[in-house]
Amino acid sequence: MKYNIVLNNSKKDNFFFKKKGFLIKKNFLDKRNLVKLKDIIEKKNNKKNIFYYYEKVGAKKIIRRIERVTEDTPQAKKILCSKKLINYLKDLYLKKCRLFKDKLNFKHPGGGGYKPHIDGHFLWTDKNEKKKYGWKEYSNKFVSVVIPLEDSTLKNGCIFLAEKNFTNKLGKNFKDIVKKIEKNTPNIKKKYLKLFKFFPVELEIGDVLFFDWRCAHFSKKNNSNSSRMILYATYCDSDKNSNILRNKYYKDKKFSKNPIKNKSLLNWLFCPIYSKNMTI
Repeated sequence: MKYNIVLNNSKKDNFFFKKKGFLIKKNFLDKRNLVKLKDIIEKKNNKKNIFYYYEKVGAKKIIRRIERVTEDTPQAKKILCSKKLINYLKDLYLKKCRLFKDKLNFKHPGGGGYKPHIDGHFLWTDKNEKKKYGWKEYSNKFVSVVIPLEDSTLKNGCIFLAEKNFTNKLGKNFKDIVKKIEKNTPNIKKKYLKLFKFFPVELEIGDVLFFDWRCAHFSKKNNSNSSRMILYATYCDSDKNSNILRNKYYKDKKFSKNPIKNKSLLNWLFCPIYSKNMTI
């Protein structure tokens, strides 16, 4: 199954997104701005920063991703908080659209992938030993946006996505779905993977992928000779100011019961499927 969706009428967009849980918009953003951002990122990614994460590919340590990239790079914020993108998200699904979290993934040659998982669907423990329900602690509606700064292909490890309706087979609500998820991860238990049908989402610079947080997804190892750089941002529907939401989320990450600071709300890291070190 392969989708190549080009929708320009907002009503058709809304209908398709509501039904499938995702949408691919071709040539949605100005390629020139994305190429400029890529150049800026590549020139500055050698500096030390607590939001920079690295992986080892072979014997070489290379940068894997930048968390909170909008706070590190103003040009990224300009794109992710642009009126065009925010207003589109408001019209599509999030009436009170707020930028929840963001990162930039490099996925250099040899970089690994992630197991099939559902964003935000897990249990975590706060600093007071209280169990919390994933991202549901912050909102009930999330949309993730994938913006390639380089072409994203099958060979370099593009995202594989499943329509949101397949997630309904795990359960109709958050608690039922989490029961089908591996403990301390958002990864779907192996025995339930047969319920899903995944398809590759190949994107060119300027294209944008929108998907509901209930859409399961995964990615494979980069088997090409080039990187697969993407902006990956998650927006939510909330009455609260974006800065308040973000600060709470990242504070919770820092003080949640997790041996690796600033890594995740989870106690364990995602488990590997294609290699020891991963990035989606």
